[in-house]
Amino acid sequence: MRRFVPLLGIIAIAAILLAATGAVVAKRARPNVTDWSTLVGTTWIVPKTNLPAVSFDPETQIITKTRDQTVYQITGYRDGYFWGPTAAKIGNGPIACKSLVGSVTPQGEVLLMFTQQIGNGRTLLNQGFGQMIRKNGEWTMQNQTGTDSMAHWAYMVQSKPGDATWESLPGIGMSVEEFMSDCPAGPQPAK
Repeated sequence: MRRFVPLLGIIAIAAILLAATGAVVAKRARPNVTDWSTLVGTTWIVPKTNLPAVSFDPETQIITKTRDQTVYQITGYRDGYFWGPTAAKIGNGPIACKSLVGSVTPQGEVLLMFTQQIGNGRTLLNQGFGQMIRKNGEWTMQNQTGTDSMAHWAYMVQSKPGDATWESLPGIGMSVEEFMSDCPAGPQPAK
C-alpha cells in the first residue's frame, strides 16, 4: 500500500498540471478583443472544403447533399455590431441577395441575421451563430446557419482582391464582384 501512495500523489499532480494546461490552452483559444472594427472592409467566403451543406425535403423526409457558397462584405461596425450586403447560391439555384446584421462579443462569439426581401412586403430571416477562430495566423469565422430546409457550417475565410478566390469563387467560378453585382449596398446605420 505504501508504494501506491507516492504513485497516487504523482498521478494527482499530473492530473492537476494537465487540467491547468487545458485551462490555459482553452483561455488562449478564446480571443478577448474589445474592438472588432478591423472587420470593416472585409469580404468573407466559403472555402472549397466547406462548400457541402445538407438540404431537407419535409415531404419526402430525404436529406441530400448540396453546395452553399455565401459571400458577405462587412461595410460597417459599431459597438460590437457589424453589417453589410450578402449573396448566397445554394446548389443550382439563383443568387439570393440578403442583408447581414450581426454581433461579435469580445470573446469572438458571433450572431448573424440574414434578411432577404421576398416580395409583397415580406422578408425571410435566416440566423446563424459562430465563433471567430484563428487558423494559420488568420481570422476565420466558424459559422453554422440554417433555413427551414437547409443546414450548413463553414470556417468562412477572408478573400481580397488579387486572391485566386476573389477572381473565381470556390464552387461557383465567378468573381466576387460579379457574384455580388446585383445586390444592394446593404444596411446603413441611422445618422
